[in-house]
Parts: sequence; structure tokens; C-alpha cells
Amino acid sequence: MAKRKKLKREFVNLTWDDLEEWAGSKIVARGRDYQKHGHVSELARTKDSGLIAWVHGSEEYATKVVMGVGLPDSVCTCPYQLGCKHGVAVVLEYLEQIKKKKDIPEAAKNDERLNLLEDEEPDFVKEEDVPVSKKDKGNVDTFLKSMTKESLIALIHELREQHPEVTEDIIDRQQLQSDDKKPMITRLRKEIKEIANEPGWQDYWNHDGYTPDYSGIRNKLEALLKAGYADDVLSLGKDLISSGIKLVETSNDEGETAMEIEECLPVIIKALERSSIAPVDKLLFAVDSMIDDDYGMLESFSKYIERKDHTAEVWDIIAEKLIKRLKDLKSDKDLDSSRNYKRDEISDWAIHALEKAGRKKEVIPLCEAEAEKTGSFVRLVKRLIEDRRYEDAERWVHNGIKILGNNLPGIVASLRGELLNIRTLKRDWPSVTTIRGYEFVKSPSNTTYMECKKTAEKVKFWPKVRELLLKYLEIGILPWKQKDWPLPEPDFNHSKSSRGESFPLFGTLIDIAILEKNPEQVLAWYDKIPKNNFNWYGVRLDEIATAIQTYAPARAVSMWKKMAENHIAQVNPKAYQEAARYLREAEKVMAGQSHQKEWDSYILQLRKEHARKIRLIEVLDKMHGRPIIQINRDLK
Repeated sequence: MAKRKKLKREFVNLTWDDLEEWAGSKIVARGRDYQKHGHVSELARTKDSGLIAWVHGSEEYATKVVMGVGLPDSVCTCPYQLGCKHGVAVVLEYLEQIKKKKDIPEAAKNDERLNLLEDEEPDFVKEEDVPVSKKDKGNVDTFLKSMTKESLIALIHELREQHPEVTEDIIDRQQLQSDDKKPMITRLRKEIKEIANEPGWQDYWNHDGYTPDYSGIRNKLEALLKAGYADDVLSLGKDLISSGIKLVETSNDEGETAMEIEECLPVIIKALERSSIAPVDKLLFAVDSMIDDDYGMLESFSKYIERKDHTAEVWDIIAEKLIKRLKDLKSDKDLDSSRNYKRDEISDWAIHALEKAGRKKEVIPLCEAEAEKTGSFVRLVKRLIEDRRYEDAERWVHNGIKILGNNLPGIVASLRGELLNIRTLKRDWPSVTTIRGYEFVKSPSNTTYMECKKTAEKVKFWPKVRELLLKYLEIGILPWKQKDWPLPEPDFNHSKSSRGESFPLFGTLIDIAILEKNPEQVLAWYDKIPKNNFNWYGVRLDEIATAIQTYAPARAVSMWKKMAENHIAQVNPKAYQEAARYLREAEKVMAGQSHQKEWDSYILQLRKEHARKIRLIEVLDKMHGRPIIQINRDLK
């Protein structure tokens, strides 16, 4: 009887928090489902104060659980072995039996499950993942050296039968030694083409997928390069890169195919360095590879491009070639939908080449010529600012905004940012404040509000600017169109937001009141929101409750209760967890106001009202650190 009481005492005080600390929330949820659906059978006690049972899943598993230091430990014949859902299910089944006051028998000495678990050890490492040690390699070398020629040949033939690729490797080596490289190159070119025919894909949910394997191609390229055929490797590299880019474009595997192709690049770059082609053609090969790469997989070429041994004369020729390429391209005059990114990429490299060739004076004229063709106004403006040509930079900012209009709003916003940069460099704080105010109107938020405040304080106009910004949020009249605006008007037109705002902008007004720690104003704006369209205004009730909890504790508690009850009504375990978060916040306030008894009464009422929602009751138990089951005091 003493042992039985000890066993009970060790397990019955477990809380849901204890189980989740042991196995994790997902495993606990799965174990709970297993127990609930009757997957645990023949539960028994063991002599070491543990539990043992059969747990039925896709197969039948023997599972044993003992109490460690405050938390359970388990071992199982399932693939996971330790801390699995089967162990959780055994604990919960035991607690359920205790709750029903049922006796748990003791396992027999020769219980089959004990024998199954006796030698069970974790085996998380696959044999092929264990690296070969130097000692093992030495043993292999010694063994091979001790073999006769006939024995070695026999071993090789045996390996050929087991691994057909060995035959192919031997044939390749024989052809390379006899200077008959053509068959190998022809076959390799065919392999590169064939491997690019099937895109990579991954189904991570079902642990299924396919990734093209370029390791064989990489090994053959290395063999060719080692044999001195750098030009042929470079030619094959061109095929690999062009077909690889198309393959990555059609693959859906989060970059795994791209990584396979990247593994071949060091060989191609070495071939590029050793090839017999002219230095200009070498550098152009690397630059063109970077231009054609839309997926960032050919970054390895950047190190080759930035090498200092590329002379200014070589870069001069590259610049001329790229500029001619730009002239031969048809410009994309339609900036309404998309920019010509490929043209932009070529012009970026042409600019880089001009700089490396020492022709920096030609950079800005090239940027000016390209700006209207691709919408690359920001690049031009940045260059003008670097040259301290502020007036020209401002002119191009306004020109770009005018040309783009409401199209490509991201570029327009960047141009306004560059204008802000120019005015800041000029230390024109009134103008900077105006632009900050404009940005606030375009995108009202705490961030743009504080940026405007920072510069308005420099010119000592913040109180008036603040008043007019808040009035804009309330009635929708632009700050600089209101009476007593103390600063210049923005020197570009304000386009209406596509969001179709309806004033007052309650969400932003409340956010600013929270930012300024004004709970009275927070509550005042909250009370003015039309309750039938409350969610439309983007107001976060949790943040409001937090902001007013000291100023109006009863209102804060009411808000948290409302949010909790709305989540409970969703009848969803995840929603119950979110409800518990709000209930915890409300409880802190109630306890601080010496209303703990009133709060306990509220929780008791929730438990009674939702007694059939088992998952919710578990969450409420967990919230208060209550044991998973309640038992008689004489067991404690």
C-alpha cells in the first residue's frame, strides 16, 4: 500500500504545464487524443514505481514511464523512443484510472513489454552520417596495399556490379588518359541537358520531394579540369549555368536545386581562371553570368569580378560592350506596370565598369539617359547627391515623381526620401518638417508621427504642428491647408490614398494617445468608435485595455473579459489559449484592486457554463497551476 501511495503522489500532482515542459505542447495534444480515443491498454505498475502499457497507433508499442526529478521520463518501442505521445498517453490514462478510483495491477516479472524495452536505446544517427575517421582510412589503405593485383581487380569488378557508376568512372579515366575526351564531353553535355528537364520540388508536409543531383556532373567536371581541359569545362559550364537558371525558375523547393548548382560553381570558376580565352572574355563571362542570374545563385562570380588583377583597360572594353548592348536594346516606355529590370541590371554593371575604368565623369550622364527608360530615378538622384549637386538632384526628384505619378509608388516614396535627405544635408529644418508631415499624412503611424515631432522641435513649432496633425486625423483636412500652419507647403502634390479613409482615423488617434501615455484620451476616442463597425477601424482592444488599466481598471477588465469570451465562443483549442492570456491580464488587475474573490467567482461561473468544453477546462486548470486531476486528500 505504501508503494502504491508513493506512485500516486509522484504522478497525481502533475499539471499540464509539467507535461508540456516534459514533452512539448504538440506532443501533449497528440498524447491526449490517443488516451481519449482508448489507445492505451493493459496499464500496469512496475517495481521501480513506474507505469507500463501497450499503446496502439499505426503499430502496437510498449511504453514505460517513470518519474524523474519533478517531471516524467519515458521510453518506448516507437521510432521516437523518448518523450513521445505514447508516454503522455500512458500518464493521462493512469490519472484517468486514479480519478475513477480503479486499481492498477502490478506488471509480472516476465512481462513481454519489459523484455522489449530492456535493450531499447536511442538511435538518432544514421550509419551513413557518421564520418570516416583517419584511423579507419588508414586501415583501408593498409588492407588495399596488402592485396594482390588479381585480388584488387576482382574487388573492382565486384564494386562495378554493386555500383554501375563505378564502370562509368573507370571508362572516363581511361578516355582521359588516352586523350580521347570527346565521348566523355558529349555524354556530359547530354547529362547536363537531361538533368535540367525535371524541376525540383518538395512536399514538406508529407516528407516527399525530388532535388536534381549535380554531384556526378561536378565530379566529371573536376576530372576534366584536373586532366587540363579548362576550356572544355568552361564550355560545359556555360551550358550548366544557362540550363540551371531555367531549372531553378521552374523548381519549387525553397532553393535546394539552386544549392546543387552552386556546388558546381567553384569548378567552373577555376576553369575560367585557367582557360585560354582573353582576359576581357573571362571577365565578361563572369559579368554576364551575374546579369542573367535572377535568383542570387551565382554570387560566387562576384569574388572573381572584384579581383584586383582585372586592369582598367579590360574594364574599359567591358564598359563599351555593355553600353553598346544598352543602345541595341529596345527601351521599355511603359512604366505603368513593370520596369525593365534586365536593362537596369546591364546599366548597373556598365556603371560599375566605367568606375573601374576610371571614367567616372560618364556615370551620371549614363544614369540620366537610363532614368526615364526604366524609372531608375533613385539611382540617378543618389549619384547627384554624392556629387553635391543638390539642385540637379531636386530637379530629378520632382521630374521622377511627375513622370511616375501614381504608378510604382515604392519608387515615388524613395524619391521623397531622397528629397528629405537633400533638405537634411542643407539643414533646411522647416522644409524637412514639412516633408515629415507629408509622410505622416501619406502613412499615419506612431513612427511617422515621432519623426515629424523630432524635426518640428528643432524649429520650435511642434505644439502647433501636433495640433494640426491630430486635427487632420479627426476631420481629414490636410495640415498645411488648415489655418495657422507654421511651415511651407509640400512642393509636390498630395495624391489621395487608395485606402479610402473615413475620418476620424480612430485607430491612429488611439495609437498616438497610447504613445503619449494619455489614457483619458485613449478611452475618449474608444468610446466614440461606432460599435457596429468596430473592427473596421483597426483598433486593438488588448492594447487599449493595457493602456487604461490604471486609469480605468474596471473598463480594462471588462475589455479583457469580452475578448476572452469571444475566443471561448470559437470552440477552438488555440482560441482557448488566447482567451487564457486575456484572463491572466484581467486577473492581475482584479487582484491589484483587492477583488480576487470576485474574480474567482467569475472563473467558477466560466467553468460551470462551459463544463462540457474539456479543452477549455484544461486551459483554465493550467492557468492556475492546478493538478490535472483532483483526488482525495488522504493520498497527498
